[in-house]
Amino acid sequence: MGTTSVTAVTTAFSTARVPFQDRLPLWEDYNKRSLIGLSCRTLASDGLVAAQRNLRMPRLRFTEIQGNDHVVERSQVDIRNVPAETLPLCLLLEGNAFYYHSGGCETFSAGDAILYDADRPFIYGFSTNMRQVILEVPRSLYPERTGQSGLTAPLVLRAGPGAPFTEYARAAVTTIRHALQAPPENPQAMEDACLDLFELITGNHPSSLTGGYMLSAREYIRNHLREADLSASRIAHDIGISERHLGRVFAAEDTTVGKEILATRLRRAAEMLADPKLQSASVGAIAASAGFASAAHFSRSFKQAFGCTPREARGA
Repeated sequence: MGTTSVTAVTTAFSTARVPFQDRLPLWEDYNKRSLIGLSCRTLASDGLVAAQRNLRMPRLRFTEIQGNDHVVERSQVDIRNVPAETLPLCLLLEGNAFYYHSGGCETFSAGDAILYDADRPFIYGFSTNMRQVILEVPRSLYPERTGQSGLTAPLVLRAGPGAPFTEYARAAVTTIRHALQAPPENPQAMEDACLDLFELITGNHPSSLTGGYMLSAREYIRNHLREADLSASRIAHDIGISERHLGRVFAAEDTTVGKEILATRLRRAAEMLADPKLQSASVGAIAASAGFASAAHFSRSFKQAFGCTPREARGA
């Protein structure tokens, strides 16, 4: 099934209702048309149970895949038959994985990522249930974005406490998953920002990457909204730039870090007030959950932003 806009096309496929004997061949056929040519195997007793959603835009392709334990292999024959025009950056969200290639075998787990050249033979396997999102970047853009002529070996990127990579990866995952659910009518700005994130994730940090830093900062704010010590200095430190540089990033969009934090807290509070499941929660509890230290400050800010008090909003 596909959805088409002027510049973006989404497709999706699942083996859930496919007869057991047809699951692997149909999965391979769909991958050949939507990603790359490969073969797939599984030892699971119920066969391959997997689903994916894809978004193709003018420059980038986004994919989300979830499934049970399985292995995919890309051989020299696959490469000759269907050469890859892109380099996939796979961000593993759930499970454990290995990547076997001519230079050895890489292992990684949820939170980590791998960038590889799909025109070199490989076996990519998952020993558990898995979920990953993939950002595919055109091969022609790789030298421009990294300063390297090509990708000679797979690059494994590992998450860790305090590692800016973790924040960049979270921002990329959120952006990709949102775009897969609601494709942008004009994807140029999103593609630009995701190319910035690609550079940041793979270790390139030029000061010009405002789009990538903005996405990372906004994702950081959403993830830490309830914390009283959320501040510009903390955000800047954890996404790997100076506080002054962070200020310039927000100034480029005619706002400040403080205004962004307040606006995000107010949106979160408004969503909670409208949630039927939270009707028994007090306004003060909702204010605290959205990160407001003072109920009075919350009420004043809410009325200034929305033209009514929190209680009036809940009644409406």
